[in-house]
Amino acid sequence: MGLKRAAAAVSGALVLAAALGVAGPDSASASTRPGGGNSSSSTTTTLAGQGVVKILNGGTVTVAVASLPTQFNPWTPAGSNPVTEMVMEQVWPQAFVTGPRMVVHAYPGLVVSAELTGLNPQTVVYTLAKGARWSDGVPITAADFAYNWKMLLRLGPRLPSTFPLAGYEDITSVTGSNGGAVVTVTFAKPYADWMALFSDLVPAHIAERYGWEKAFAGAPLGHLVSGGPFVITTIIPGRELVLTRNPLFWGKPAHLAHIVFEVIPTRSATLRALADGAVDIAEVSPGSAVTNLVNESDDLVARHSLTETLWQLAFNCADAVTGQVVVREAIAKAIARSQLLADSVGLLTADAWTSGNRIYAARQPGEASNDSAYLAANTAEADELLAQVGYTLNADGLAVTTSGTPLVLALTGPSGDPAITAAENEIQAELLAAGIELRIHNVPLDELLASVLPQGRYELAIVPYLESAFPSTMAPLYTDPVGPTPVTPTGTSTSTSAPAVATVPSTYIAGTESEPGAVVAGAVTRDVLGYNDPTVDELFAEAQSQLNASANAGLYNEIDTLMWQDLPTLPLFQEPATLVQRIAVVNVSDTSTWAGPMWDAEDWAIQVSPPPVRVKTPPGS
Repeated sequence: MGLKRAAAAVSGALVLAAALGVAGPDSASASTRPGGGNSSSSTTTTLAGQGVVKILNGGTVTVAVASLPTQFNPWTPAGSNPVTEMVMEQVWPQAFVTGPRMVVHAYPGLVVSAELTGLNPQTVVYTLAKGARWSDGVPITAADFAYNWKMLLRLGPRLPSTFPLAGYEDITSVTGSNGGAVVTVTFAKPYADWMALFSDLVPAHIAERYGWEKAFAGAPLGHLVSGGPFVITTIIPGRELVLTRNPLFWGKPAHLAHIVFEVIPTRSATLRALADGAVDIAEVSPGSAVTNLVNESDDLVARHSLTETLWQLAFNCADAVTGQVVVREAIAKAIARSQLLADSVGLLTADAWTSGNRIYAARQPGEASNDSAYLAANTAEADELLAQVGYTLNADGLAVTTSGTPLVLALTGPSGDPAITAAENEIQAELLAAGIELRIHNVPLDELLASVLPQGRYELAIVPYLESAFPSTMAPLYTDPVGPTPVTPTGTSTSTSAPAVATVPSTYIAGTESEPGAVVAGAVTRDVLGYNDPTVDELFAEAQSQLNASANAGLYNEIDTLMWQDLPTLPLFQEPATLVQRIAVVNVSDTSTWAGPMWDAEDWAIQVSPPPVRVKTPPGS
């Protein structure tokens, strides 16, 4: 039950409690208050800009989601998706979590300390909290860490690229001492992103007995023991899932008694549910409907953010035409990315900007804008570049070969996305201004990710990539290509040679290459570009082992700078999102990760007597 919907049913002393989803002495609800446990007591906390405020000890907050997990282990192909991560972020323990702007934080509860105690070999020592245990009473120990390491080594290659497989491969041992409360992890070689390891720790005693995947498929309440602030207490497949404050959690207890995930499959239905109080928090794509909803509400507020999804224009480097770096440069010079942004996602929100980096997200530590050569369109330069490979402009202003054949390229993109459709139309118009004709062909996103890209059945494509707080996990996106690839790198910005002849890996069978994991992840998970630059490979390997943060960022920006020269992709923009919530729910912040706002939901609370929503200006006034 949402915070607003309950208010009308009560009066007197219970009005505040009911309006905020808190059960009174005789109040109960089978779905939002399973087993009771809410409390109307209150405490105080300090909020930025408000000073000391009073918050409830208990209460229920309802979150809208498009679906529920069918596999609750995030370290399985079927569980590697945002909704599973949102749910399990607060259920299974984490060594570290990623907060806003991709800043990594120690997880409050499981790990008292995680220290890099040696460099030769690299050694990390985790000291677990006293009393750390699963919700069935079994202690959390080094045995869980060791089991997770061994299973992830076995199954990691099946997971999306943002999984830190390289880090687990570098580990030589995981041992325990002090009854398993101290975990020592030793590496064969340095791994800079070691904080990416041991998140969503799978309970070894459950998985060993019932299966790494099988134990957590379906709605297995008996197997979903918790090692976090919340435990899953109710699953109604396809409809609702309830997290309840974990009574055996040894750390600081969560403020809320319950978090309810309510399945609302469409954006319009989600906005209606926010309006009538059925849900309290939802992340939706921005637009005028969201703006109007918040402006017309007396208790909703919104904040804009950028998701982990980076949309890029991908080039097929194994194609006879787009395999030429000079052609890719000409295309990039012809595209005004700022105008493209303004005419697509910029129509939905002002909180979006062009991306100048493939490795780092906007405002992430280490980020640098390496796109200075492509800040503005320059059709004259584009035409000069095309002339280097034999194209001239005819009387109609179209680029043609010496025999008069026009340069016509195909752009493939996902169907059903108005913002991406607008971006495609803008690219088409801008390329035409440089004499390049573009034919647009859209297919369902699943088809694009699963088969079109890995089979190399495209020249240009607009596709989503995932960014990460841990840059080493992005190496598979730009190295070790699947499908047919050039024999040699396609050259630098000064190259005028013909495209390299494609070679076919021994494992490649034309028309059969598939990336089903990309469909689950909703983004590219492997190098589907045909891009193969040994220098980039070497720099990724060097950066992976560079423990100095400044030098590490320098290496990753060097990689990105090289790719701005080779142009296997042209970064466009990070996908924006809007988080809408009741003003009474405090301590909520969003992240550019699959966990979204759930990354610190143990801190969510319901404020007693929240401040009124500021007066808003009606749209169009």
